[in-house]
Amino acid sequence: MDKEFDFFFIEIKNLKSRKTFPFQLYIYNPRNHEYSLFLNGNQPLSKEIESLLKELCSTGAQLAVPRKQSRTFLKAQEYSIDDFPALAKTSELHQLEKEQLMYQKLKEIYDDKEGAFIFKSHFEQALDNNDFSNLIHYAKLEILTFGFSTSHTVSLAVFLAKDFLNEDNYLNRIVALSYFLTKNNNIKDVESLSDVVCGAFLSQIGITQLPYSVIEKSFNHLSEVERDLYKKHTLLGSHFIKKSHLQLSDRCKKIIEDHHERISGEGYPAMKAGDSIDTLSSIVGCVYHLFEFSSGKINGNRQTLRSIIVNVKRNNYVSGLDMNFDQSIVSSLTSLIELETIKNKKVA
Repeated sequence: MDKEFDFFFIEIKNLKSRKTFPFQLYIYNPRNHEYSLFLNGNQPLSKEIESLLKELCSTGAQLAVPRKQSRTFLKAQEYSIDDFPALAKTSELHQLEKEQLMYQKLKEIYDDKEGAFIFKSHFEQALDNNDFSNLIHYAKLEILTFGFSTSHTVSLAVFLAKDFLNEDNYLNRIVALSYFLTKNNNIKDVESLSDVVCGAFLSQIGITQLPYSVIEKSFNHLSEVERDLYKKHTLLGSHFIKKSHLQLSDRCKKIIEDHHERISGEGYPAMKAGDSIDTLSSIVGCVYHLFEFSSGKINGNRQTLRSIIVNVKRNNYVSGLDMNFDQSIVSSLTSLIELETIKNKKVA
């Protein structure tokens, strides 16, 4: 048993006054999202064990029973399936639907324990600590509640989040910030958010088709020939997606192809301008550019993400920093930083 959706939650009172049970009891830890065996079937519930159980539950842990033992539980504890709505609701559902309901429950537990998730404050903390773990974790938690049967792109977003949004790394930071910046621009429908998630994950896939001699250099240090070759990665990515027969929405495909377009018409590959560039393409493009600049991939100089955003907010642009995106996107980004709170922080 290794799937979280193989369990259902109960309360201590559901154990009634019995001291032995023909089913196993597990403890769910909301901090690491793991289930641990607490009491084996027919193992006596001593006063010490019962006291420990109450203490664990008082700190936010939850009591769970393996779903495959639901009939044994209901019979032994003299309950009907109607007494446990979640169990009754999932009894006839597809396994993936059960998983979605499980993640919805986990998100409810997280929100109840941690309070409302405030993107701005979590982003400030991520910048201060150079740790985006919380942003990545909550993005994953939200994405996993999306309905898997909505579309191929939504289903892929759920898959990618489940399998890859598990650690703080360069790509996951881009995905999580793109996701939350989209919501910060008041775009909150599941289809659009899934387009952004998949687009952010796949936008740089064309770079895998370029020679290492090109991708190892910062952009400003490339020769003219190398720059022309580098700029082909967006079209190479689109071609790669087409040949793979991966079913993505047209909007997601545009993100992959257009994330280097700029509203001035000076971007690539098609030199689109103004409203001809989709907002989602600009959001992902903006976030990618921020992280590329921060890591030195543009001019060879590393800078903190905070210092870059502060410079943008102050209209203090340095060579290679290109924020030629829709003003609403730039404003949404800079609104996350309060200048008065950084007086004692080092700013480039």
